[in-house]
Amino acid sequence: MSNKVEGLLTNIDFRRLWMGQTASQIGTQVALLGMPLVAALYLGASPMQMGLLGFAEYAPFIIFGLLAGVWIDRFPRRPILVAANFFRGALLLIVPLTASTGFLNITVLYLVAFIVGICTVFFDVAYTSFLPSIVSKEQLVDGNSKLETSKSTAQIAGPGLSGGLEQLITAPFAILFTSVSFFVSAVYIARIRKLETVVTDAKKQKNMWLEMKEGLHTVYTKPLLWGVVRCSTVFNLSWNVIFSVYVLYASQELKISASILGIIYGTLGVGYLFGSLLAQRAVRRFGVGPTIVGSATIAASGGLLAPLAVGSELSFALILMLGQLLFGMGVSIFSISTISLRQVIVPDALQGRVNATFRFISWGSLPLGSLIGGMIGGAMGLRFALFAGGFGLLASACTLLFTPFLQLRVKSFHELTLDKDMSIKS
Repeated sequence: MSNKVEGLLTNIDFRRLWMGQTASQIGTQVALLGMPLVAALYLGASPMQMGLLGFAEYAPFIIFGLLAGVWIDRFPRRPILVAANFFRGALLLIVPLTASTGFLNITVLYLVAFIVGICTVFFDVAYTSFLPSIVSKEQLVDGNSKLETSKSTAQIAGPGLSGGLEQLITAPFAILFTSVSFFVSAVYIARIRKLETVVTDAKKQKNMWLEMKEGLHTVYTKPLLWGVVRCSTVFNLSWNVIFSVYVLYASQELKISASILGIIYGTLGVGYLFGSLLAQRAVRRFGVGPTIVGSATIAASGGLLAPLAVGSELSFALILMLGQLLFGMGVSIFSISTISLRQVIVPDALQGRVNATFRFISWGSLPLGSLIGGMIGGAMGLRFALFAGGFGLLASACTLLFTPFLQLRVKSFHELTLDKDMSIKS
């Protein structure tokens, strides 16, 4: 094991991807809290407007998700990663610039969120598909864990930094930090030297719809892949019901300050960090399938704690922090496990389209969740919206009970023995 770890750390291309991802994630986590804070505190947005902001951010996954997968399988992925980060950095400059000139309004925020979301679609699909081209299959779980550790560290530092910057220089100007981080990330990823081999079928390449259909068909007809998509779709919809009103609930109903809210969001990162460190151990101890089912259940239990917050500001904060900790740990283990599974069992020529199909279906539910959360929060109250989202998270974990995952007890991903249809061999 030590030789594998050492080999991964001496892989200069992986280190550059890792550094680029770390820079990007720190900025992303600042914006994750920063954009809602701009809307809620700087622009005085309503619950419905907060829901529409989330819709604008995630709608590109529905509109462009499958198209992104086709392009990413046709072309080298590194230039796509570089371009996506460069454009995200440039677009986010619009927020502080319009704020400084008095032109920032909720419509501008919607437009920036939507166009940045388009870039994020291409970046996320290419990023997930790119890792197998620079590390071996045996190193995928370790590589994904290291990348998830960076994400976790960013989630610990980013929200607190965002809350502090909001109080120091106001939320719109805190977005400058995110913009710079994307430029730094683009530079690191541009320095990756390994040449990619793009394997495509010339006949299919002439028919974009056929390529999209192949990605959809692969996911829908493979029990393991479809089980993850189904769970993730319900999970993401339910989480965005919660997230769309979470800042309003904490800041207006519980009267929690921006700096304390930043610490609460930072606890989510601690959970992600724990999950990234425990993922490999959990797989070795319980097996691939039980780890996936168990991690989804842990995440769901964390999501249910938010509407249970009662008492003083301190007790509010502690309950929310515990919920974020459990949620982050569960999601981290689930993400590492399911991404590693996908990278091992899906052929490289289909990675982009399969990953895009995952994003299209599962992340496509995010804007719907934002709208539902905004509508429920406005009509029935913020706490009721949080309960609805929490029970939805539990329902998503229950869908895994009707999949082959509980039978998947191998202790390592590269030991998977599957039939041609990616079903578990008996």
